[in-house]
Amino acid sequence: MLDPVSLLMELSLHANMCDQATRKIADALHQPFKAFGAALSREYGGTMKHLWIDFELIRSHCEMRPPRAFRLQKKVGGGRCHLTGLQTAVSEHVGHYSVRPDFDKLLSLPIDTIAAYALSLIYHSTTVLIDKQKKLGAMDITRFREDFLAACQQIGHPPTL
Repeated sequence: MLDPVSLLMELSLHANMCDQATRKIADALHQPFKAFGAALSREYGGTMKHLWIDFELIRSHCEMRPPRAFRLQKKVGGGRCHLTGLQTAVSEHVGHYSVRPDFDKLLSLPIDTIAAYALSLIYHSTTVLIDKQKKLGAMDITRFREDFLAACQQIGHPPTL
């Protein structure tokens, strides 16, 4: 019998790479992203066990390359960290991509509306999962997207659709 915990798809939203101009934005997104990830870490079927979405906050990096496209990796990690010598954890079946904001708009928003703006962009980006349905197996993407909108309401940051 399968361990029920192993059936969960764990969602992680990150805004951890920032610069001086976006430090306050990264700080403002930390708690909502953490709460949101916990609210959406559920069973959705399919092959993906982890979904990592990076919200890009360094304009100069964005000017040098396109956003990271969705990719599904069978195994991430498991090596030794060259700084500590410790073994890193292995994550299996990881979907990963990045979302890029309109920096002029982002920097002009009141701090209390930034999470809703970021979650709106991330919600719209989840259409990539529909395009990758074949790779994701029987994942219920429609339910994931419905749960996404409900979780935005639940944590108090309804998206601007």
